Amino acid sequence: MALPMEKKKRRFRWWHVPLILFVILLIVFLYYFISSLFLQVEHYTVEANISTPIRIVHLTDLHNAEFGKNNRKLIEKVAEQDPDVIFMTGDMLNEDDENVDVIVNLVTELSKVAPVYYGYGNHETVWEQNFGKDLHEILGDAGATVLECEYVDVEINRNIVRIGGYMGYWSQPHMFSKSPEQKELEYQFFSDFRRKDLPNGEETCRLVLNHIPTGWLDWHYIDAYDTGIVFSGHYHGGMIRVPIIDQGVAAPYVGWWPPYTKGVFVGEKSTCILSTGLGIEHGVPRLNNPPEIVVVDLVPMQ
Repeated sequence: MALPMEKKKRRFRWWHVPLILFVILLIVFLYYFISSLFLQVEHYTVEANISTPIRIVHLTDLHNAEFGKNNRKLIEKVAEQDPDVIFMTGDMLNEDDENVDVIVNLVTELSKVAPVYYGYGNHETVWEQNFGKDLHEILGDAGATVLECEYVDVEINRNIVRIGGYMGYWSQPHMFSKSPEQKELEYQFFSDFRRKDLPNGEETCRLVLNHIPTGWLDWHYIDAYDTGIVFSGHYHGGMIRVPIIDQGVAAPYVGWWPPYTKGVFVGEKSTCILSTGLGIEHGVPRLNNPPEIVVVDLVPMQ
């Protein structure tokens, strides 16, 4: 009777190590890539000079991305938050794409959910220069109140609120300003917006749609200017976020390892709410950086 043959032991080879590491890295990459395709809702509560609560949905940096056909998933997710008002803080389209159907449809549908206030980003400004069209009018016709070096005083839930929009570096010449006349208009906007009192003497809550957060955070304007609550984007959350330490890798105009990429930053005089945004730019994938809908509940000061 023949005895069973003894199984030959498999020997561990040196090349197994890089193979195992490659498989692990591939799994990690796929996990963070797939997770970054799904919308995430980030909730913040911020005290403000109001008497009754206000809920704001903040969207930024869409870059013509779509979540479901005609952004159905994005619209439904925003509607689920039951906002009193919706802020869009720029770069919702791409400067080199003349077709604006994505953002026009989004503004049209979200205007049915709550009033939409739209502040320019650098892409909107360059888009107008590239194609010679009035985006202000296009978005206004779709249902948004467009604010670029402008502000409005409105009533929300029995609160008087001043909402202003500005794309560039706050209290610095606008990114694309060339004429002294334009700069003077912008400085006048800063001065008028920062007034604490309305013409009737009533104090107002001030909210700023300012696409680029560089002045507020990297230059520490939140400690220098009593301006109110600022809603910003532009940094894309550092585009790729390192797991565990939750650190952004790179941000426009800041470079590698930016210190501020997402969250609520409370300074001595103002507050900045920075969103990671929704889309991608320059083809860089959003790894460990899900597209973000920010919900801000403004509550009366204690």
